[in-house]
Amino acid sequence: MKLYRDSTGRTFLYWLAIAGLLGLGAVLFIQFGLFALFWEQDTSRISLVILGGLVIASTHAGYRSWLMDKEYESARDLASSLTARSGSNTSSIADDYQRAVTKALANGRNPADLVNLGTDLQQQVRAGHASGWFVADLMIKLGLLGTVIGFIFMLNSVAQMETTDLNAAKLMLTQMSGGMRIALFTTLAGLSSGLILGVQYQLLDRAADRLFGLIVTAVDTQDFRGSDTSPDANP
Repeated sequence: MKLYRDSTGRTFLYWLAIAGLLGLGAVLFIQFGLFALFWEQDTSRISLVILGGLVIASTHAGYRSWLMDKEYESARDLASSLTARSGSNTSSIADDYQRAVTKALANGRNPADLVNLGTDLQQQVRAGHASGWFVADLMIKLGLLGTVIGFIFMLNSVAQMETTDLNAAKLMLTQMSGGMRIALFTTLAGLSSGLILGVQYQLLDRAADRLFGLIVTAVDTQDFRGSDTSPDANP
C-alpha cells in the first residue's frame, strides 16, 4: 500500500499559498490607494459588492480545501485496511461509500452493478463546492452589469444635453466620465474576481478527482469476505 502512504492531501496548503498572495495583493491594493479610488469613482458600489463576495467565496474555498484534506486522510486510512471495516462509527465520504458497497454486496448485488454508488460518490466529493463555479460566473456577470449601468449613465448625460453651451458641454463630459469610470471599475473587479475564484475552485475540483479515485480504488481492492456484513453472516 505504498501508493496510499506516499499520497498526501495538500489542497489546504495550496490554498494557503493562494490566500497569501491574495493577502499581499490586498495590502498593496489598500496601500497604493486603489481601494479608496474604487470607493470614490464607482458610485454604483457594484465593484465593492464584487470584492466583498470575493472575500467570502475565498474563505469558503479555504474551508472546503481543509475539509477535502480531512476526507483524503480518511480515505487513506480506509485504503490501508485490506479488508472491509464493519461497524465503524466514523463519518466520512470514504466510510459511507464503503458501508454502502458492503451493504449492497450483502444484499446479493454484483460488483459490476454498483455504478449508481459510484455516481453518488462523485456527486458527494463535489457537492460542497459545486456552487463555486456559479459564484465565479456571477462575479463576471456583475462586472458586466456594472458596465451596462455605466454606459446607461453616459448615454443619459448625452440625452439630457439640450444646448451647445460650453458649461453644459463640460457638465456632460463630467457625467460621461463618471459613467465610464463605473463601467471600467466594475468590469475590472468582476473579471479579476472571477479569475481568482476560478483558480481556487479548479484546485478543489482536482482534489475532488483525486479523492474520488482514491476511494474507489481503496474500496474495490478490499476483501469483503472478511466482513461480518456478508450474506453468510446475516441470520
